Order: sequence, then C-alpha cells, then structure tokens
Amino acid sequence: MNKYFPSEKWEEEICTHTGEIKAISEYTGLNFTQVYDLPYPLFLLYRRDTTIHTLKQFDKGKEFLKTLWRLQQTEPDLEAIRRRGGERR
Repeated sequence: MNKYFPSEKWEEEICTHTGEIKAISEYTGLNFTQVYDLPYPLFLLYRRDTTIHTLKQFDKGKEFLKTLWRLQQTEPDLEAIRRRGGERR
C-alpha cells in the first residue's frame, strides 16, 4: 500500500478508529449502529465494496486495483508474450 499511497509520519500516528465504519455507513446509507449489527460476512462484503468504490475515485487507486487484479491472474497472457517476442519455436 505504501508504494501507491505513501503516508507521512503524522498520518501514521494520528488515525481514526471508526473511519472504516463511517465509510461503510456513507456507502450503504446505514447508520453506525446498523453497521455494527451487520452479520460479519455482510460487514466484510460492504468493507470490500466500500474500499473498491473509494479506490476507483482516484488514478492511483485505479492503478492499485489494476495491480491487485494482475497479481491474482493465474493464466499467462499469451497475447502479451507474443507481442514482446517471447514466443518460442
């Protein structure tokens, strides 16, 4: 994360404890109590979706998501390999 979103020293020392809940609340329209009462799997889903939604708002966030997607791929991109001349005969 620091590669894409470097933080300054003060940002590491001054942090919120409910920032994630606030983001989920704004994303879903639920109040804090409703967010805290969510079943854990649904909370995790909203947390994931909120994070993705937030990252998509910024160029560096989109780059970060693209990198995460690329790292999850298990099949080689044969077209890209061929374009680079990596095809063996």
